[in-house]
Amino acid sequence: MFRSTPARRRPAGGRPRWAAVAAVAAAGLMALTACSSSNEVVVTVTAQATSSGVTAPGLGASSAPATSSAGDLATKVRVSALPAFGSTDLPPNDPITITVFSAKIGELTVKADDGVEVKGEIAEDGATWTLTDRLAYNTTYTFAGTAVAADGATTPIQGQMSTVNPTETMRAAFNIPTGTTVGVAAPLIITFAGQVTDKAAAQATLHVTTDKGDIEGSWGWLQDEDIQGNGTLQSIVHFRPKEYWPAYTNVHFEADLNGVDYGTAWGREDISSDFTIGRAQIVEADVNTFRMVVKVDGAVVKNYPVSYGKESVPGRATVSGIHVVTEKFPVFSMCNQQFDYCGVDEKWAVRINNNGEFIHENLKSVEFQGKANVSHGCVNMGPGDAEDYYNSALYGDPVEVSNTGTPMTNADAIYDWSYSWDEWKALSKI
Repeated sequence: MFRSTPARRRPAGGRPRWAAVAAVAAAGLMALTACSSSNEVVVTVTAQATSSGVTAPGLGASSAPATSSAGDLATKVRVSALPAFGSTDLPPNDPITITVFSAKIGELTVKADDGVEVKGEIAEDGATWTLTDRLAYNTTYTFAGTAVAADGATTPIQGQMSTVNPTETMRAAFNIPTGTTVGVAAPLIITFAGQVTDKAAAQATLHVTTDKGDIEGSWGWLQDEDIQGNGTLQSIVHFRPKEYWPAYTNVHFEADLNGVDYGTAWGREDISSDFTIGRAQIVEADVNTFRMVVKVDGAVVKNYPVSYGKESVPGRATVSGIHVVTEKFPVFSMCNQQFDYCGVDEKWAVRINNNGEFIHENLKSVEFQGKANVSHGCVNMGPGDAEDYYNSALYGDPVEVSNTGTPMTNADAIYDWSYSWDEWKALSKI
């Protein structure tokens, strides 16, 4: 019968990429030259082509050195580092590549200050090394290796880069733990410990995959909120599919947030979770029928007599829209100061909105259930029915309330499904 005073929502978790600009030195023959741009380091070695069977000068050959014809080509070995050797304050998750020209990478090791080696991959053609490990904050990395030309001549690959030492890092939390089974309307929610100003940078690291292939969905950034009530605004981003999740789907989520520049702070750690979408349980709650119909995988399994909010009294209507089961309690203490009650314990309380709406047992309204709407906004049920529904409910189950005349708004906790698909996609920052 009661709508409780809204509870606060619980927290559920840069810098531009370096431009790959290569400066190519065009010059005549020279023994060894080095040049650099703001984005790379290039080391150039020139080897003069010789006639067949002639030993290069200085190697003890008894014959005179051959004279090159005008058609002989000079081969330049170049080593390019992106970002440039000597770069500082790098984001730990920025890409790093070492590329050699007219040679192949013979060996290359990259070690942190403490001697720990970080990994990378050499491309099939042997010309490019790409970092595959995540770097750490406030660390200098030393690169050491060789580039080997076709004639066996070697050119050193050497240099250093260092990562940023952030003044502040920020935690983030994800709402669905690994191993959990959730309903088909479950949003994925990341709550940051503070405000994220570069939301695009954060969103670019968020990935959702399933065992049923690609499912159309989008991230949406909702309004920053003072969730804890301590004056600190927190950024929140939700993921929802275009339609309800397919039932019985395994979902993998990961957020590579460590090393991301949020604009206000840096990401502290990565997040991942593996969970399952369960059966498709959908509640249809048409207030004009005084019934609550439960469907599982498309079939009606329950049809309960209930009592919804009393619309004739302002503030007591059950709001229309797709609600989402978020929590449930065997006993919950209801409190609504607007209607002068507090400390009223109700059993089998399933929270479907953070505005105080629950589906719960109410013995005082049993005579009206199935006949009239008299509650303060909650969905009232009889004792046996309330326990039965409670036992079936999962986080993320949709409860589709209709015909109340009072729509959901962004004052409600999970209002993701009140947006049209185009409206929801517009909340993405990518």
